[in-house]
Amino acid sequence: MPLDPHLFLAFLVAAWVLILTPGPDMLFVIGQTLSGGAGRGWAALLGIGTGALVHVALAVSGIAALLAASPALFDALRIAGALYLLWLAFGALRSAWRGGHALRPAAPARMAFRDGLVTNLTNPKVVLFFLAFLPQFVDPGRAPAWLQMALLGPLVPLMGVPFYGLLIAGADRAAARLSAFSRWLDGLAGLLFLGLGLRLLVSGRPA
Repeated sequence: MPLDPHLFLAFLVAAWVLILTPGPDMLFVIGQTLSGGAGRGWAALLGIGTGALVHVALAVSGIAALLAASPALFDALRIAGALYLLWLAFGALRSAWRGGHALRPAAPARMAFRDGLVTNLTNPKVVLFFLAFLPQFVDPGRAPAWLQMALLGPLVPLMGVPFYGLLIAGADRAAARLSAFSRWLDGLAGLLFLGLGLRLLVSGRPA
């Protein structure tokens, strides 16, 4: 067996703690669901999950380590991701100002997928997360480290699907009940994106 059973059990526990802890991904999915329904929420989650798999591949290949060692690249990614989130916030807040969903057609789900993918890929904290998290559950005496990380990494987004499914369903029901207040839902989504963008912009590089 390429994975140590005890380390694998510890990994599952730690992964669930991380999944259940509120964070940027959770807020982003909620914001997309509030502004466009369950379809957009699922598309956003798929985009985030795809980005996470790319980060796992980067960590396994060693490219993520090179990125983490370069302050210039780290800051460039951080600023790009923050600006993209601020752009999403501007669009949602502008829609709220103009009167919400009634004044514009529903955005296709592929846009939510794109937004989730881009915001995840341009968040350098995710790079550092996988670099710091996965190696803790690797047993050097078993299979190669890259193989163990490749097996463990994809489990994090996959394990979160049931929980996020409940989250999306709840947010979608809330949005349906408040459909008359669509401009306020757009405003709430815009404020969520604005907070995420500003947080990423001013967070800087961790010590």
